[in-house]
Amino acid sequence: MKVLSLKCVNCGAGLEVKQDIDDFACGYCGVQQHVERSGSIVSLSRLEDALDDVKLGTNRAASELALERLQTDVVAIYKKRDREVRALLDANHKNNVRIGLGLTLCVAFSMGIFGPLYGMPLIFIGCFIGSRFMKSVARDKRAIEANAEATASPLKAQIARHQSIIDSYDFGTQGAK
Repeated sequence: MKVLSLKCVNCGAGLEVKQDIDDFACGYCGVQQHVERSGSIVSLSRLEDALDDVKLGTNRAASELALERLQTDVVAIYKKRDREVRALLDANHKNNVRIGLGLTLCVAFSMGIFGPLYGMPLIFIGCFIGSRFMKSVARDKRAIEANAEATASPLKAQIARHQSIIDSYDFGTQGAK
């Protein structure tokens, strides 16, 4: 069996390694080492460096998966917000149509039965009472939007963190940028 003559990456001691061995510890300093083969070139690297590279690659893969899930969650939050706002506006529109129809009938009834002299005060009273049933949905709409943003904000922060992990690792080198 062929034996390779190499130098320890940590202490520089001469080492003789069998060709079929990939990982071993230096007999002089104890550093774990990995044999790297590329064609006819054989070199050593610290096993910790190789493990760090694997760890970074694993972190990147996990971040890519998390990024996809988080982006889907943010889109779902905004779709839910849009549905809730649309339902709120639709309900408000229906309510306002009913109130307007009721006021129109009240005006016609008052003018027809009581005439202009007594009908006008009843119309004003009817408008005042009808206006009490009308409400602005702007505050409710802002609350829905604020709730959606408060829910999405931490997810956006996680997206930025995972994106920085993905961007920080270059597969063309042996480690982080």
